[in-house]
Amino acid sequence: MRVTHSLLHAEDLARLVEREYAIAAPVRVSLLNRGFNDTYLVTEAEGGRRVLRVYNREKYWIRSESDLRFELDLLEHLASAGLGVIRPYQRTLGDRLGRLTAPEGERCFALFTHAPGTPLHEGTLTVEQWREFGSGIARMHLAMDGFLTNHHRYHLDERILVERPLASLAPYAGSDRAAADLAELGTLGERLTGEIQRLRSIDGAYGIIHADLHRGNTNIDGDGRFVTFDFDHCGFGLRAYDLVALYCGPDAPQEDRERWAAVLAGYQRVRPLSRSEVAGFPVLAACRGMWDIGDWLGAADRTGDAWMTEAVLARLLTDVRKAESDPTPRPAAEQPNNGSGDG
Repeated sequence: MRVTHSLLHAEDLARLVEREYAIAAPVRVSLLNRGFNDTYLVTEAEGGRRVLRVYNREKYWIRSESDLRFELDLLEHLASAGLGVIRPYQRTLGDRLGRLTAPEGERCFALFTHAPGTPLHEGTLTVEQWREFGSGIARMHLAMDGFLTNHHRYHLDERILVERPLASLAPYAGSDRAAADLAELGTLGERLTGEIQRLRSIDGAYGIIHADLHRGNTNIDGDGRFVTFDFDHCGFGLRAYDLVALYCGPDAPQEDRERWAAVLAGYQRVRPLSRSEVAGFPVLAACRGMWDIGDWLGAADRTGDAWMTEAVLARLLTDVRKAESDPTPRPAAEQPNNGSGDG
């Protein structure tokens, strides 16, 4: 019988870590979560903690090991530049990326530093801390501009943000109502594609991004230091897209709007965005809503799809309508803004 995805035994992974890394034995390994990868907490003999990731196979955005090495090289570059990110460990053989044999075939693995503190969604941050978080994203983007590698990575373009999610939704539109909802999403998707292409033409608007900067992927420690992790979806995309997980429209609760304003202000004081990029946040919010559904459907063979109902499709349409029709003005043209004007 064929295996799609296996869960490896924690004790066997502990022995793997002891063999592959210069780490004090005995090592304890425990499962943290299963998702787009299997992630484990590694506790060494002296109590130090690290994180082991065993990469899943056949992910739509990973074409070869080169894509994985891109991620690890990027993290090393950012950490060396003093950015608050996790860092990959070298194996004793000198390579950061390892391979193991699982029932479904060969899988890759990597060991990372542990991000101290608690996720941003669990704490109460001050306005100034949210500003500093936004500034940190901007500094990360500036550091990414200097990243050089021989490895390759995908692009979060209209194919990934719009076309692929729409195609993945088609099998779930069985009724006439759901088919009509999907058709309307397709029409809205054409407009979103045009906006993505327009935003991409702005000088400096496109580059390497984290691509999944929600509040669960950054921790803050007791000293107020941020550490960002889970660069699994990183790639080339619109820089503003890295902020959109925190974007709030004008009808959001005041606390959420204040948080968003602080993050955006913090980003702007380090790396100003053009007016067109700022005006494009509603469009990017609509794109992220579509991408998120398509992303999880891409993992349905491992995580299941019982959650994907026609009601979910209807809610997605409502959210995309709302975001795409946000009254925020979209300037057709503008003068350069601190080096980030329209191209």
